[in-house]
Amino acid sequence: MFLKNCWYVAAEPHEIGRTPFARTICNENVVFWRTENGDLVAMEDRCCHRRMPLRKGELIGDTLRCYYHGLQFDTTGQCIRVPGQTAIPPGARVRVFPVVDKFNWVWIWMGDPALADEAQVVPYPWKTASEWGDKGTYFHCNSDFRLVIDNLLDLSHLAFV
Repeated sequence: MFLKNCWYVAAEPHEIGRTPFARTICNENVVFWRTENGDLVAMEDRCCHRRMPLRKGELIGDTLRCYYHGLQFDTTGQCIRVPGQTAIPPGARVRVFPVVDKFNWVWIWMGDPALADEAQVVPYPWKTASEWGDKGTYFHCNSDFRLVIDNLLDLSHLAFV
């Protein structure tokens, strides 16, 4: 249903910090955070062990610890610690998504990471140009996103809706 090999706006940069932050993009649950030096990280929001949402976990340095059994994942999605055992199964990992902070938005690539090219991010120079006066406002609409797009594409709705 969704195009995967393209960039999507996922958040505004100020929304993502040192606390796990979740969004659903293309019907996939994603958790975001920033490393201690400010780099963005985005990975699937589920532990590979028992599918606990990783957004409920906590950051320990630059690793995300699952709230359920304490598995720890590094920024590549690889499990690097399993409490109570020394062996870590090689398949213990979660998917990581390419992300980039550009034009005052955080963009995510939901498809094949090998195809993610930052140069393909759609340019929005007016988002950062002072003469445009972007306010960066976020409006939560409890509706199907297609209805919002439909209304935005037909400006005759602007005065009424």
